[in-house]
Amino acid sequence: MPNSSTIQAQSEKLLQDLPQLSADELEYWVRHHNDAYFEKDAPEITDAAFDKLVETLRMVKPDSAILEELGERAPTAGAAAAGPAQKSLVHKEPMLSLDKCYDDQSFLKWREKVTGSLVAMPKIDGVACSLHYNENGNLSLGLTRGDGRSGEDITENVRRIRDIQTKLNSELIDGALEVRGEVYMRISRFKAAYAEEFANPRNLAAGALKQKEAKKSEAYQLSFFPYDIRGTKLATERAKFQLLDQLGFQVPPVRFDEDFKTTVKDFFTTRDKLDFEIDGVVFRADSIAEQARLGETAHHPKFAIAYKFQGESAQTHLVNVEWSVGRTGVITPVAIVQPVFVSGATVTRASLHNLGLFLKHDLREHALVEIVRRGGVIPHVERVLRSEGKPYVAPTQCPSCKKPPVIDGDFLRCSEPWECEQIQVGRIMHYCYALEIEGFGEKWVRTLVSRGMVKSPADLYLLTRDNLLGLDRMGPVLASKMIDQIQSKTEVQLWQFLSALGLAEIGPVVARALAQHFQDFDTLRRAHKEEITSIYGVGESIADALIIGFKTFSHEIDDILAKVQIVREKLRTGLDESHPLYGKNVVFTGKMAYMDRKEAQKRVQAVGGNAPASVTATTDFVVIGDEGSALLRGGEKSTKHKTAEKLLGQGANLSIISETAFLELLGAKG
Repeated sequence: MPNSSTIQAQSEKLLQDLPQLSADELEYWVRHHNDAYFEKDAPEITDAAFDKLVETLRMVKPDSAILEELGERAPTAGAAAAGPAQKSLVHKEPMLSLDKCYDDQSFLKWREKVTGSLVAMPKIDGVACSLHYNENGNLSLGLTRGDGRSGEDITENVRRIRDIQTKLNSELIDGALEVRGEVYMRISRFKAAYAEEFANPRNLAAGALKQKEAKKSEAYQLSFFPYDIRGTKLATERAKFQLLDQLGFQVPPVRFDEDFKTTVKDFFTTRDKLDFEIDGVVFRADSIAEQARLGETAHHPKFAIAYKFQGESAQTHLVNVEWSVGRTGVITPVAIVQPVFVSGATVTRASLHNLGLFLKHDLREHALVEIVRRGGVIPHVERVLRSEGKPYVAPTQCPSCKKPPVIDGDFLRCSEPWECEQIQVGRIMHYCYALEIEGFGEKWVRTLVSRGMVKSPADLYLLTRDNLLGLDRMGPVLASKMIDQIQSKTEVQLWQFLSALGLAEIGPVVARALAQHFQDFDTLRRAHKEEITSIYGVGESIADALIIGFKTFSHEIDDILAKVQIVREKLRTGLDESHPLYGKNVVFTGKMAYMDRKEAQKRVQAVGGNAPASVTATTDFVVIGDEGSALLRGGEKSTKHKTAEKLLGQGANLSIISETAFLELLGAKG
């Protein structure tokens, strides 16, 4: 298997030879390098060199059979396990791939052929799919991209994605429509629930989307961005995105006819702040007439191109494999590698995620690995390029307590988590971090645990100044500060308490949603699964984890509650408490006529109110946007509108008001 220098040399040689290769030779090398990458897992050239090889074949022989064979790659190991293959259906129009470029010169060569302005949008690293709506606006079919000609039927699964509209306003459409877009998993969701177990959000989303059971697919809480709508008579891409927004879709950030260098730079430098992975920028002719003039090849439209980011991955040598046990008891492998610069950071450690992936990689002493760090997600080993020598093996005992581990599917777990020191340290450190109890770093927490002074978070409240003074290098000033920090956290807000418990899948975002809905801990603790999953953003997996966590850590939770009081969130001071929206929960739905939804939410927060995303029993106002409003012009009622009416029928104390009425309350109409 070639090493990194050989791969680079072979890539350069191939690029030099491209102009002289015949069509037959191009087909041979495309097939050869495609098999080397996907079938043998032993690439001989770089991804960029392979893309250029394919591009050359398209120009020389656009009807080549091998081009049709290059379908979408199936999800790699680490993706969610999908059920049996779903029914495959032919696309009404082929879902073509995108032409690609990696430098300004190649982009400008493409740009010379396009007349008029461009639209630019981030290239979402997700799973392309097609949504079909009938003339009444009802979602009738959902398909994966598949090989571009046909895809799998995922209709029931896409119905469960909150960003996807299942019913369009029939007054805004003229006949049947097709919406194309990317299904993806938000980075925040991936980090909160899956980063320690799976390779990356894209592969996980692909597997989750193809689950046989729709409820299982829904539990992953996938998201959706549309990038095209077909079946309209609109003349520009700008008008298409405006329509998608009016139809209720969450559209991606798009730009129109700006300097391409600035656009690429801005998306590249700000991608770590996005909640979705991007691997480039897609440029497309804004004029639909210009798109028709340019046309398509058998592989890609000529009116669009993807400017791909480089530096997403790097190759380096494996130094060692370390195993660590986390606060949940999972024993995780980590690759120690020679320092390598990837996506703006120097990487020395890369996740191997779990036992299953570790075994698949078959890591050995002299391994050359590819490291990927996308979208701010932790660095991980994407694939092994060469592996020779003595193999690394999984541990036969927990790295902390030395007890024999147990295998749970793809995961290795400590068999006695209640007696494992590292798990105790992790849970206590997480508790201190979540409640911002300063001074309790790993060194001090480990000391307290090893001496038997603390075994759970509740034990922190039993510590005294004299206890701490008995520790080496502990002075009276530091001891007093640490005790003061603990005692300052005897009153905590509900969401902070939930987050501090360290239950699986319950991070700060989910904790806030739960706290906002249930208001007090006892109510939440007694809640049934159905009520928990009714909250926006809370699926079955989170509900199950919460219920199991409450049961598993029941005694520990009771011990903490004996020392801690849960208080309601305090409103900000310095605001006019007589304002009609002060302290109120205001939810927006429908198209806003006077300001966009984000601006409206900011205005509510500025006067001391809250602007949650979903309608619950604690909602005070549901604001219906004036544009196409169901209150003003007989438009379709949104899901939030219907939920509010249902709650009103059950006796909830909320008001459904128009945008105009909201602005009057706000005191800022116009």
